[in-house]
Amino acid sequence: MLRGFNWAVCFFVSGMFIFGVSNAMTAKWMDQTEFDGKTFSHPYFQCASMFLGESLCLVFYVIVKIIAKRKQSQKNDSFIPKISAETDQTSMIAKFGPLCFALAAFLDLCGSLMDYIGLNLTAISVYQMIRAFRVIIVAIYSVIFLKRHLYKHEVTGIGLIFVGVAIVGLSSVLYKSSSSKNPVLGIVVIGIGQLFSGSNFVLEEKFLKKLKIDPLKAVGIEGISGIFYFAIILPILNAIPCHGSDMCSDGYVEDSLNAFYQIGTNGLLFFVWCFFMITICFFNWTSIGTTSAASALVRSIADATRAIIIWIISISVGWEEFVWLQLIGFLILLLGTMTYNEVIVLPGFKNSVMKKRQDKELAAKIEQENIKAIRISDITKDAN
Repeated sequence: MLRGFNWAVCFFVSGMFIFGVSNAMTAKWMDQTEFDGKTFSHPYFQCASMFLGESLCLVFYVIVKIIAKRKQSQKNDSFIPKISAETDQTSMIAKFGPLCFALAAFLDLCGSLMDYIGLNLTAISVYQMIRAFRVIIVAIYSVIFLKRHLYKHEVTGIGLIFVGVAIVGLSSVLYKSSSSKNPVLGIVVIGIGQLFSGSNFVLEEKFLKKLKIDPLKAVGIEGISGIFYFAIILPILNAIPCHGSDMCSDGYVEDSLNAFYQIGTNGLLFFVWCFFMITICFFNWTSIGTTSAASALVRSIADATRAIIIWIISISVGWEEFVWLQLIGFLILLLGTMTYNEVIVLPGFKNSVMKKRQDKELAAKIEQENIKAIRISDITKDAN
């Protein structure tokens, strides 16, 4: 076995790529499907289906637990705060435990809803590349809420990502693809969605660092919470009239009954819908697993870099045409993510990278010492 190689991170990141690409392509395929002269334009229904897919993680979680119990007796994995200097048994996270992920589900709902609306309005590759803006949002939120420090090479990476996203957005406006309804509106909506998604990433990381909880269980809780939210939201959206807009569905903001009708009378669309929910189940599991095994930043970067695969597939199936400007934007975006993640070290930033690694090692050492001190204190209290 390779020393220093984190197989868990490799597994979860690989899963993000495979299931993420599959899910994005099936979602866009649904948008492109025509039935009785109308396309399947139901972003709100798709978002609700996403949460239904996430809830399937609870089923897999139960299956995994049953299999594990048959192999060996294990401790109950109910909520147990991780031992650290910051963990407080009286904190909100300690009190509510896994239910904290219901809050993350609300942010996920807002972000994903914007994403699906944007995907319906613009090309899938543009949708995927614009989502790289999430890296910037996560970085900013990490500084504010997780008290992290941004180093020079990270700031440079963020700047490159911003430039890359801007170029990709410009290319989609100048060279509108056949799968784009309203690229400008789509880009704006997706951009707003990243504000919520970035919040969700950071919040999940904060919870996962405090809680000892299986990623499958965490995603399942978010899925059930999302279904509860949509049980309230969808009836309202189905009752709001909407005409003359790319964001309307058969005269309403959402027409879920028509969505069910289209799925029920089209066998292929039904299969794709089921496949969409299965892939979203595994994609979210591997995504939150990446956050748990690595960090929210690694998750956001991995999510951004899979855009090239989606772009290639989209061009090959005829949804888009090759645009040099978009390629340039993506390469700059990729350079930014690789610089930020220290995959490559640009000239003049070696000291910045070394400083970050030294600070990380020092922080880990201090945390270990704090954990040891807490354990000694607990032993002393028990002895008394």
